[in-house]
Amino acid sequence: MKKLESISALAFALLIVPTVVLAQQGQGLQQQNRVQDPTTHEDSVVAPQGNQVQNQVKPQNAGEDSRGRSDAARQNMSNVAQKVEELLSDEVTQGGIGQQVKTIAQQQKQAQGEITGQLNKLELRQGLIKKLFGADQKVIKNLKQQLEQNQLRIQQLQRLQNQVTNQAEETQIQELVQALVEQNTSLEDQIQAEEQVGSVFGWLLRLFN
Repeated sequence: MKKLESISALAFALLIVPTVVLAQQGQGLQQQNRVQDPTTHEDSVVAPQGNQVQNQVKPQNAGEDSRGRSDAARQNMSNVAQKVEELLSDEVTQGGIGQQVKTIAQQQKQAQGEITGQLNKLELRQGLIKKLFGADQKVIKNLKQQLEQNQLRIQQLQRLQNQVTNQAEETQIQELVQALVEQNTSLEDQIQAEEQVGSVFGWLLRLFN
């Protein structure tokens, strides 16, 4: 019964809320741009100035911040992919600890593909849908799980780094660990920003996640 009520509420939101939101935005702009002439006591419309202009550019700045975070995350992911390929193609890391490192690198290569797919889905939700329902909570949940797995691989690599005797191999492991740490940091920043996006009916979608 509760699930049926939730579905009904969701359907109502999809049909009614966009119209209401657009109407309220139109009324708000009219009220902001209307002033009273002190001589005639009649209302007139004026162009936005000062703080109104600043308020109008805020959504654009927010979009630029979001784009910047996404670009940073993708650049760090590219760095990780490069370090992974270097380890996988290096003939020095053969047998013993080297083989363990290669196994972890192969796991990370597969994880990079999954993270990229989830990040693409996160960025697809834009515009009115995002304002109404917020970020995709299912995608955020999946990304958090990937970050946890990344952290486990970082710890494994750090343990192996302390055991290798080859300086070149130690350097490669250290560079991959650093790239992974930076990737995790940028992804965490993006996830946190997405979770803070205000929405009208985000709570409703969380009932189904």
